[in-house]
Amino acid sequence: MRLSVLCLLLSAAILCGLAMPAAAQLRQGQYGLEGHNPDGSTYVGTFSLQEGPGAAWLATWQVEDVRMLGLGLIQSGVLAVSFIVDGRPGVAVYEVQPDGKLRGVWTTGGGLGTEILTPR
Repeated sequence: MRLSVLCLLLSAAILCGLAMPAAAQLRQGQYGLEGHNPDGSTYVGTFSLQEGPGAAWLATWQVEDVRMLGLGLIQSGVLAVSFIVDGRPGVAVYEVQPDGKLRGVWTTGGGLGTEILTPR
C-alpha cells in the first residue's frame, strides 16, 4: 500500500513540472463532485476548498454520510491533497482545467478512483 501511495505522489510531482494554461486557476469555494470508485461504482457529493495557512489548501469531501478532511498544495496547475478515510491514508491529485473544473485520481492503496469537481 505504501508503494502505491508513493508512486502516486511521485506521479503528482512529475505532473507539477508541467506548465499550467494561463486561463486555468484554482479557486476556493464549493464544488459538485462526481466520482468512480476503483471497483467502477459511482458516487456524488460535494467538495469544499479553502485557502489555508502557509500556501496550504484545506479540502472537505461530503459523500452521503461520510465527511473527509484533507490538506493540499498546488503547484503548476496540479492540486495534491492528502486525506484519511476509514482509518486509511489516501491521496488525491487534480489537474485544474481551463473552465475551473478539477479532474483527478485518488487512491487509498486499493486501486485508482477518479473524480470531477465542478465549481458551483
